[in-house]
Amino acid sequence: MICRRRLLASGLALTTLGLYSYQRGLRYPALSFEHHAPNPMLATAQLNLTLRDCIAVDDTTLRAIAPEPSVSIELAKGNSSFKITNIATNAVLEINQGKPYSGIVDQQVEGINRQIFITSGTSQNLRIDWTVPVSEGFEVAIMGDTGGGSELAWTLKRAVELGAQFLIHLGDFNYSDGEYDSAIRQFNDAKLPCYVTIGNHDFHDNGLIYDQFLKQIGPMNHAFELAGTRFINIDSAANFWPNHSGQRGKLFRSLGATEPFAGEQVVFTHSPLKDPRPHDDHEIGRIDEIDWLARQSRELGVSTILSGHVHHSAELDFQGLLQLTIGEGLGYENLVMQKPVAQIMMARVEPGKKLAHRWENLNMPWVDHLNPTHLIKLQRDRRFKQFDWYQALLASLTDG
Repeated sequence: MICRRRLLASGLALTTLGLYSYQRGLRYPALSFEHHAPNPMLATAQLNLTLRDCIAVDDTTLRAIAPEPSVSIELAKGNSSFKITNIATNAVLEINQGKPYSGIVDQQVEGINRQIFITSGTSQNLRIDWTVPVSEGFEVAIMGDTGGGSELAWTLKRAVELGAQFLIHLGDFNYSDGEYDSAIRQFNDAKLPCYVTIGNHDFHDNGLIYDQFLKQIGPMNHAFELAGTRFINIDSAANFWPNHSGQRGKLFRSLGATEPFAGEQVVFTHSPLKDPRPHDDHEIGRIDEIDWLARQSRELGVSTILSGHVHHSAELDFQGLLQLTIGEGLGYENLVMQKPVAQIMMARVEPGKKLAHRWENLNMPWVDHLNPTHLIKLQRDRRFKQFDWYQALLASLTDG
């Protein structure tokens, strides 16, 4: 009887675990349950905040994960403040409330960071919104696979040079020790907001660090709209079982349950649905997962998928979707081809129009090709020693 009870208890436990996994979702490699989305609430001694399109980095700092975030505030009498980062420099602050607000809201602008100061004579509620003037459209830069060193710094600079209003980063900003923290600093100090999808190198660094990504970058699945275009951030950094579960499936179901979106829809994610390089298959691991993602995208009305991962630039049609792969953030093909060939993508977004993309030369200086993995390859490859750029690169390392 005891053995039978233990057997039944074990069977019940396994069934419960299976059902939980079926709903929550398993990521692999490395095997782990999918992490929950960031908490949309933040409570402090003076403020209760409800967050939309932003996350709480800590008790005093928020990070915008879309161009037009909003913060609903329950505040006590007195003075309070908080900081919000990753806000476009031309974003306009608006105060909305159900009844006249009897207080003062000020903001101090420092690049893409805003310090918000609130003075209130009574306990009351209000909502703060930021809006971006985009009636005539805007430019967005797109790049993946930069690492977190000098290549990322150059990509951010190049995006500004090309007139981008914000950057979509397609993941993999963390290849070696120290790059993760360096990338976070660079995203925070950039001259334009950056919206980042998670790469396969971005959630492990001597262990799984999902919490760090979710706290400092944002959710792994999220959607926002601007100028009549919907941008959908989808997690493809690891295989996922089952396909429909977890936050990714929840986002697709949520978007599909609303009225059909009338404007352009663009998915941005790390791994391509199909490797654009001949005779390579460095895409999402399972055929059924690829087909599921493509089908879900088509059913929503998505026209374009932006991806990186393969350190290559290309465009192709896949199952009725235009796949644009932009993964030359390390500029390694410059080294392989022995001339500047790496590209960054620029896209024009205008109300009522399809996304208009164009390729631009990344123009990365040779001395910024400093990713440790690539430097090891260079030092072992005698072909490069004859080139002036190689000697300049070595000289810059010696000077450093």
